Amino acid sequence: MFRAPRGRGKLPAVPRILVVDDEKLVALMIRRALEENHQVEVEHSARGAVDRFVRGERFDAVIADLHLPDGDAIWMRDQLGRLDPRLPSRMLVLTGGASTAADRAFLEDPAVHWLQKPFRSHELLGRLDDLLDGGS
Repeated sequence: MFRAPRGRGKLPAVPRILVVDDEKLVALMIRRALEENHQVEVEHSARGAVDRFVRGERFDAVIADLHLPDGDAIWMRDQLGRLDPRLPSRMLVLTGGASTAADRAFLEDPAVHWLQKPFRSHELLGRLDDLLDGGS
């Protein structure tokens, strides 16, 4: 598939990514995997992430753990969609497993982009590139 060079389309030359994970080591690993080609910010709570958008910060994509102490990716996706209808399609959910029926239903939705933990850096980068390019 042909991909236009970054900076010539809707996305900036260096996409801005918000990583939302309460596990600091996981967030650090994701930051390190992405920081060569992305501007990466880290947030450790669902509410903190949503608040950043409410305050006017903008990101090209959000990578979020399915379960966070103060909310989950289901709630975050809904809140972000209310702020900007394009945001849910730019969210990648990370999960160690779907533990409830609601989790399973959420992850089965074809509009939800997700990646199973544990994952390798190249898998994360590939999924993020697909997401940024509008793929699935």
